[in-house]
Amino acid sequence: MQIRPRRVQVVTEIGLTQSLPSGPAHFDRLGQGRKELFLGLGPEPGKLSEYFPSVKEALYVECPEFERQMPPDWKKSIPEGFTRIRPQELTPALARSCTTRRYLRNIRLFPSFWGPLWALCGLPHLEGMPRPEKDVVWLPGEGSDLLMRELDLAFRSEGYEVVRPRLDREASSMDLPWRLTKERPHLFFSVNFKGLDSFGGLYYLLRQAGARVAVWCVDNPFHLLTGIKSRYWTELDLFVTDDWFIEPLRRLGAKSVHHLPLAASPALFKDKDAPSAHGLEDRLVFVGRSEFPQKKEFFAGIRRDETLWPEARAKLAQGERPDFGWWLKRLGIDPPWPGNDVRRAGFMAEETGRRWRSLCLIAAGSGIVVYGDANWRALLESGVDVRPPVDYYGALPSIYARASACLNMTSPLLPSGLTQRHFDVWAVGGFLLTDDTPGLKIFPTELVREVSFHKPSEIPALFARHRSAAARSGLARAWRDLILAEHTYTQRVRKVLKTVGL
Repeated sequence: MQIRPRRVQVVTEIGLTQSLPSGPAHFDRLGQGRKELFLGLGPEPGKLSEYFPSVKEALYVECPEFERQMPPDWKKSIPEGFTRIRPQELTPALARSCTTRRYLRNIRLFPSFWGPLWALCGLPHLEGMPRPEKDVVWLPGEGSDLLMRELDLAFRSEGYEVVRPRLDREASSMDLPWRLTKERPHLFFSVNFKGLDSFGGLYYLLRQAGARVAVWCVDNPFHLLTGIKSRYWTELDLFVTDDWFIEPLRRLGAKSVHHLPLAASPALFKDKDAPSAHGLEDRLVFVGRSEFPQKKEFFAGIRRDETLWPEARAKLAQGERPDFGWWLKRLGIDPPWPGNDVRRAGFMAEETGRRWRSLCLIAAGSGIVVYGDANWRALLESGVDVRPPVDYYGALPSIYARASACLNMTSPLLPSGLTQRHFDVWAVGGFLLTDDTPGLKIFPTELVREVSFHKPSEIPALFARHRSAAARSGLARAWRDLILAEHTYTQRVRKVLKTVGL
């Protein structure tokens, strides 16, 4: 029986252990210069002459930490004709004169070291090229993706040309350098890291091209970071809908983190007379999912912590919020990145949120109308009017506008976050009743006090107080004026542009 050779292993810059494949297939090639350049020699430099027999002499750059972890004979096996250069000696002019071979596994091992060098060699001809005259923002994603329509409209209203690049998160980045020689954005604005890869290869190329790269974490940032395997995210301009995350992200090294709440886009809410909304004038309405999409896949293998669950349920009954931060502490998860362990806290916060929503909907009474997925029928008492989901850009604004009031419960996944309902319901002329959460501090206290509740048992009385049109008209008008004056996506985009210096 043939014994499989044992591969050399390396501990990456974020503490993961990876094996090192060898062979010519694990190198790629850039350029056609007369000189030869290797970005990384791989685990078997002694075989490079065998892999690439035409290469007799070459320059090379190597990562010091990679070299430190190699076996004692690694350095001795480097071919005699190979000359080491320092990273700072690798200029665009030198890169243009070289045929460059990159050891592909490097970007997964020490991306902070290799990312800038790969980008420089991928875009050696950009030096001295003029910037495009138009203000251009790249907004990766499809039209149906989260907030794409809202952001597209908002950037265009600020005079930007919006381009929707099709980028693969795990792409080899071979097509992006060519594209960046033809068009160069001033800003690459990603929602939830859409369009960026796990190791930062795309980010470093964009930075080399002179683009500012910003990511808006609309969802829980630490959930999003479980998919990121490099520290490049600490160099981005980060925006979070929940300011609770600013300090934890800074403690992990983030250099630029800013609060950017959700907002409203009134131009997208035009239909206020959908037939499905008729008959809601005296009803309390809730529109929402019982859980977020792909929840089971995201939390695969995680089970509810039954030791702490009774404590969390007791807090909910008292109107307290065992949120994501509470679960991080109680489960002892520190630091929350790198790795996937943070998902345990997220799972418990999501379970808490589902329990909280159920308690509130049950307390609201059988007269409530629930628009959402079929799971609500199992979670709520029989007799509750559960209706199918509605299209966000279709019938939803009509439902918000016609209902006597809309009920909102905020997810504990975002300790100080808000939902779209906090903005959309008021923007279309509706009326919102919401749980009192820290995120509401962005609104005037006197307005929040009139429409918020602490315990589920308070919902029926709060609804009864505002049930008549006369009782809620002045308050609804004040909220609508506030949202349209201070909390639209155009205003959020203006803050982004100002923050990144554009």
